[in-house]
Amino acid sequence: MKDLFFFASEHIILISIWFFCLMILIFFSIKNMFLTSNIINNIQAIKLINQDKAIIIDTRTAEIFQTGHILNSINIPLENIFLDDINEIRKYKMFSIILILKNTYEYNQCIKIFLKNGFKNVYILKNGLDDWNLNHLPLVVK
Repeated sequence: MKDLFFFASEHIILISIWFFCLMILIFFSIKNMFLTSNIINNIQAIKLINQDKAIIIDTRTAEIFQTGHILNSINIPLENIFLDDINEIRKYKMFSIILILKNTYEYNQCIKIFLKNGFKNVYILKNGLDDWNLNHLPLVVK
């Protein structure tokens, strides 16, 4: 034990860096335990759509939605979700929900509204439709 204190006093910078890394590790571990939604990639989304019959909710504006969206997705603008106007999808509470967001920083508020309304399995498509387009996956264009 005496050697441990001697080592710590002689290598204070090394101990500080180790302590900082430990705190970061603990923070991210706790954050992941309390994370109520999953951010999924395109492959996971396709698997959810095909196997679990997941419902896709596109939260972009109607104008942007018309320029291209995933087949069978439902357009509910983010403003409507924030106003808790999601009556048209309440019948899908038992299904997995995949949210398409234009800005991923808004997902916490959006998830809270869905959880408050009884939705259990809510997922966020990582990077919205940007990655979907980069992987040349199909879109419906009107």
